Amino acid sequence: MKAIVKPTHSMKTSIGISSLNLLLFSGLFALSLLSRQPLKAQCNQSNQAYGDGEEVTFVAAYNWGPVWVDAGLVTFSVREEDYFGKPSYHLKAVGKTFKSYDILFKVRDYYDSWINRETLEPIGFKRYIYEGGYTLLNTLYFDKYRKAVISNTKTNDNPQRADTLPARPCGFDMLSAIYHTRALDLASMKPDERHFVTVAIDDAWYDIYIKMIGKDVVEGLDGKQYRCIKFSVKMVQGTIFKGDEDVLVWVTDDANKVPVYIEAKIIVGTVKVYLKAMKGLRNPVTSVIR
Repeated sequence: MKAIVKPTHSMKTSIGISSLNLLLFSGLFALSLLSRQPLKAQCNQSNQAYGDGEEVTFVAAYNWGPVWVDAGLVTFSVREEDYFGKPSYHLKAVGKTFKSYDILFKVRDYYDSWINRETLEPIGFKRYIYEGGYTLLNTLYFDKYRKAVISNTKTNDNPQRADTLPARPCGFDMLSAIYHTRALDLASMKPDERHFVTVAIDDAWYDIYIKMIGKDVVEGLDGKQYRCIKFSVKMVQGTIFKGDEDVLVWVTDDANKVPVYIEAKIIVGTVKVYLKAMKGLRNPVTSVIR
């Protein structure tokens, strides 16, 4: 019998934190990389994992030395709407530091993605972040007819920059990748199976691979025990991740495939992301043991 994974969780303290962007992106990267099929086979699949009205909230905790700090909340939501006349899903992620930390390092990060409701292919993306006075606005438009991705980026200390990226088969923005992969048949992945996925971040494409580990039982913040699928994700070395460390991800082993727990080592510490609440799910949560 497998041991139950019980993530260590701490109460809030008065210690300041690094950017919530580190916490959010550990989750965004890790969740967006849970794919198993060759890239061409991933597109145009049907979706039975999520739908209109879904909302999932996470607590992001940050390790600084011997102290764990509850840094803020990250909320993901789904709404049906028309985007430039096309039936779409509006995907949204919002990351905010707790107000008690705003005086030390205020973070307000907003991510929006619009995807085709039938094919789940990305149409448009917008990212606005405010982090301790630093601001960044990035938009992406996926032009399937020109086979290009139009990127515009503006920061508070640099003028607006426009770039055109060549389209890639099944290329995603960070947010659409999460929901795209939730619609895949993750339960049929084999141990040690590895595959790549491509994500557009600002003005460049990034290829990152994942590896299936197996299954665990994870105890959530609500005290419930969930049957979960466990993955490791190999990150690209850069300003956030060390590059030689894996991000570990546990998602519910049911039709919803909602992340329950994420753990990642970054350059300046460790990040843990815990499922706090979920509502409006498309399917029953059959992964709960008790």
